[in-house]
Amino acid sequence: MLEWKDNVILLSSKPYGETGIIVSVLSEKNGKYNGYVFGGNSKKKRAIFQKGNLCTAHWKSRTSEQLGYFKIELIKSTAPNFIDQPIQLSALSSVCDVFDFILPEREPNHKLFNATIKLFELLKLSDSINYSWVKGYINWELGVLSELGFSLELNKCAVNDDCKNLAFVSPKTGRAVSYDIGLPYKNKLFILPKFLGGNYYQENMHEDVLNGLNITKFFINMNFFKNSHLPSSRIRLQKQLEDKLSKV
Repeated sequence: MLEWKDNVILLSSKPYGETGIIVSVLSEKNGKYNGYVFGGNSKKKRAIFQKGNLCTAHWKSRTSEQLGYFKIELIKSTAPNFIDQPIQLSALSSVCDVFDFILPEREPNHKLFNATIKLFELLKLSDSINYSWVKGYINWELGVLSELGFSLELNKCAVNDDCKNLAFVSPKTGRAVSYDIGLPYKNKLFILPKFLGGNYYQENMHEDVLNGLNITKFFINMNFFKNSHLPSSRIRLQKQLEDKLSKV
């Protein structure tokens, strides 16, 4: 019998059979796991299996090839913190949906687990137009790209190694480009936000964070969703922020 016990973040759940569900979780020590929960679709237990909840999980299986089954207990509910904050709720859903799609199964990654817990705490402490949580979300997406092998190089120019006059990001290479080098091609490049090291085009903070979201959205889509679509929650998050920040 194979088994483990660990803290997990709930990523998704779907009904299976009359009363059961199949859940996807991110385990702190074991990575992403799927498993069956007996009676998980009952009204009494349904609230436990909301996206983003922090739980303790006990997974068992006879062989490594089998799905296995979970016993799960709630530690902390996450989604109820954002009942009156629809943008943060979209961010929470986006985190879980992106992870559920792109994370390799059963490969531990402590760094991503801890970064996600910190992001959820930041979301909880911020209002919808607080730029710190939006920048935190962008840095979380950059961290996901980096941990899964698709790091962006934003600290120096790809052409001349200039570190002081960075202004753009190349969609082809994911590397920063200095102002003088990139200016003739600016319509084909992303603008590098000031909080990520850029030195130009920062007219206001809301433009800065939207530029950051455009960069991470593009590279997550290109590297993980080539033959499908970004999760609707990620698309909704960006649209909500664009609408909200345009009124600031």
